Amino acid sequence: MQTCKLIQATAVVAGTLATCVISAQAADQFMVVPGPAELKWGDTGPQFPNTQLVILEGDPSKKGPVTLRWRCPDGYKFLPHTHPGTERVTVLAGGMVMAIGEKYDAGKLGAVQQGGYAVIPAKAPHYGECKGDTTLEIHTMGPLGTTYVNPADDPSKKK
Repeated sequence: MQTCKLIQATAVVAGTLATCVISAQAADQFMVVPGPAELKWGDTGPQFPNTQLVILEGDPSKKGPVTLRWRCPDGYKFLPHTHPGTERVTVLAGGMVMAIGEKYDAGKLGAVQQGGYAVIPAKAPHYGECKGDTTLEIHTMGPLGTTYVNPADDPSKKK
């Protein structure tokens, strides 16, 4: 995994995320999102096509805590990839199957149901599939970035 590609991916993600930020307030400021109608979802970008996200708190391009929601359609498959920070994931709607590893192995997938929780360590390759229309809430540290284990699996590199 090359640093240049990680920086490039981070720049793309940060640019995309800037369009769907609810708040970039500091953690010591009071903030309320009254309900889902106030969320302004945006496309996640070319690395996760057909998915959307919204940043609830933090600046994804800077060092510090970030809280986001990510949603994907039923059957959406994400191939092995890593992120620089630990992800703490709560399934708010739908469900998913996921596993840790450098190669997609359906036999290792474990279910995380609505209300379930998972921790994905920093730089741990992971993969999975959304079951039903799925919404996740993810707590991590910025700056955000995504690196696919096999660069050929990165949808943003496909023509």
